[in-house]
Amino acid sequence: MVVLISVAVFFSLMTIVLLLGQLLTDDNGSVERLKHLVESRQYGPGILALEEKNNPKGIRGLIRSASRCLSSLKWSHDLDVRLQQAAISFTGAEFMVICLSLGVIGFLGGYIGSHGNFVNAFAGAAMLIAIPFLMLQICRKRRMKAFSQQLGDALTLAANSLRTGYSFIQAFDMVAREMQPPISAEFARTVKETNLGIPMEDALVSMAKRVNSKDFDLVITSVLIQRQVGGNLAEILDNIARTIRERVRIRNEIKTLTAQGRISGLIVGLLPFGLSAAIYVINPEYISLLFVHPVGRMILAGALIGQLIGILLIRRIVTIEV
Repeated sequence: MVVLISVAVFFSLMTIVLLLGQLLTDDNGSVERLKHLVESRQYGPGILALEEKNNPKGIRGLIRSASRCLSSLKWSHDLDVRLQQAAISFTGAEFMVICLSLGVIGFLGGYIGSHGNFVNAFAGAAMLIAIPFLMLQICRKRRMKAFSQQLGDALTLAANSLRTGYSFIQAFDMVAREMQPPISAEFARTVKETNLGIPMEDALVSMAKRVNSKDFDLVITSVLIQRQVGGNLAEILDNIARTIRERVRIRNEIKTLTAQGRISGLIVGLLPFGLSAAIYVINPEYISLLFVHPVGRMILAGALIGQLIGILLIRRIVTIEV
């Protein structure tokens, strides 16, 4: 049994190390992937997922072999889009391999640490599986927020470039060269796609799916309409930039006005856990009945449900869409 556990932990850790090594040493092979994209004429939001058709060799091939059985799942394709939105160079199948590997480690750690208790083993697996998804969500929201903050300035720069005589794709290239990530990376990728033969309309739609921003959807809709019916694109971009800046200003004002409610919700949500930890340190026997007695467990379950409902209600109150 110990040998089987050791082997499972070893292969799980090796999978994670190899995947992290790929992430750190990936020298941005997006051009090669885009060339394969153009040849197959399958340009969509899941560009990174096309690596699965290239049959790589070496370490990458071993990693891809481990994730190939998961690549056909719908979850894998949904994760492809989310990983691109977070600028993480994994495919959805590889990300699922990481989660499963962490789940195996958590299960074995909980099983060994609790001397054969399967409840603790599954709890450990669930906790470790949730960590990559939580990190993905944080990176995704952070990048989308940064993109929205830069969009107004990028549109102004593109409009000024158009007034000086640049073409639309040259204006995009100017934004890619002059702005900072993440917006420069997305504009540069769109320029690469068009240079490799992908129609501008499809490249813009693909960019909108990667970015997943309502403000940028407005930009793409306006640009596509202008390309069909004509008009002053520079003036259109200026008007959209002013609208986006005003929306960002209103969002920041709402965030300031709702700061007290958000902090109150955070304190109310963390206070029971902090108080319970303090009581456990001061007098463990006093609070241990909540964990060992059936009535205490029912009280804990009810308290957790009440906490969750309260957090959701506070979040609903302080969240205002603009």
